[in-house]
Amino acid sequence: MFEMKNIGKLLSFSIKTNIKTIIGWCIAIFSIMFMYMILFPSMEDMASIKLEAMPEELLQFMGMEDMSSLSNFSSYFGMIYGLILIAISIFTATFSSNLIAKEEKNKTIEFLYSFNVTKTEIYVSKVVTAVIASSLVIFSAFISTSICGFINGGDTFKFNDVLTITKISAITVFFFMSFSFLISGATTKISTAMLSSGFLLILYVLGYLGKLLEDKAKFLVYLSPFETFNSNNILDLHSNTIISIFVYFLITLLFFILGGILYNKRDFNV
Repeated sequence: MFEMKNIGKLLSFSIKTNIKTIIGWCIAIFSIMFMYMILFPSMEDMASIKLEAMPEELLQFMGMEDMSSLSNFSSYFGMIYGLILIAISIFTATFSSNLIAKEEKNKTIEFLYSFNVTKTEIYVSKVVTAVIASSLVIFSAFISTSICGFINGGDTFKFNDVLTITKISAITVFFFMSFSFLISGATTKISTAMLSSGFLLILYVLGYLGKLLEDKAKFLVYLSPFETFNSNNILDLHSNTIISIFVYFLITLLFFILGGILYNKRDFNV
């Protein structure tokens, strides 16, 4: 069991410890999205010249096979955000794993013990910290895009579409977060950050292969949340996407729970 009062104390300590990292990533993602989205009006002409010379397979790997998306703000956002989401997911996976590993490596876990708290309370506070940090980074991308949309999106800027893409694609981020907590909960003797990032890249490549091979290996698409929850699927919610949302939600929840169970069973390396 756990007490919310103790979790609040631990959460405050964890946020203060990592606030510079969180703010840094928020500023970086806000700036990158702003840079890309503010160029929306001129991007179609610029890209049509450069992208036509690139191999079709490479364009598909980057999620840019459809040139018509460059003339629609919401579609253009979905294309750009699909790439930025990789960076956000890597940040989340790395940040989440370090929340646990760093405490043991720096011996600050002994300081947490001084609060007279349980392992469950420590684990839950770390999960909440990661959720808040990742949500703020995602929100910074959303705010940046919305500002640009109101400035230069014109008739093709649909606030609800941008909001919907941002909300549903966040499943991808929390999925990799839960995987990091699962591994970190089991052990910190291996590089969880590297393992989580490798897992992320493997699933991204599998999704690309499934899309490239089409009917020959279409099942691979569903192994990658990047492809499953791309902007086209989100804005055109069909039954497969709705089922995938439910499945990924359950897997994510299961990873969080298993991570907590494993974390409670092992000894701290202090």
